[in-house]
Amino acid sequence: MYEKLQSHPNVTVRKKAKQFLFGFQAMEILKVKNSSLYVNTTDYRNYFEAFVQDKTSYPQRVVEDEEDAFQQILPYILFLACPFLFLLAMVARKGM
Repeated sequence: MYEKLQSHPNVTVRKKAKQFLFGFQAMEILKVKNSSLYVNTTDYRNYFEAFVQDKTSYPQRVVEDEEDAFQQILPYILFLACPFLFLLAMVARKGM
C-alpha cells in the first residue's frame, strides 16, 4: 500500500509514504519484529483504500501549501532586502 502511495499527487502523503517504507526496510535490515509504539491502523484505512481503488475522495491542499510556502519565504525576503533599504536610506540622506 505504501509503495502505491509513493506516487500520490499530494506531496505530503508521498513524503510520509517514503518515510514509512524506509522505516520498514530499516526494521527488516535490523531484524526488528515489532515496535513499542501502538499504531491504530484503522484510522486511515478509508483514506488509503480510496487511493488504492483509484478514487479521488482525498482532500486537495494545493492552495494551502502555496500559502504556507509564501509565509515561510517572507522572513528571508525581508532579511535580504534590509541591507538594500539601509543603503538606499543612507544615499538619500547624504543626497539631501
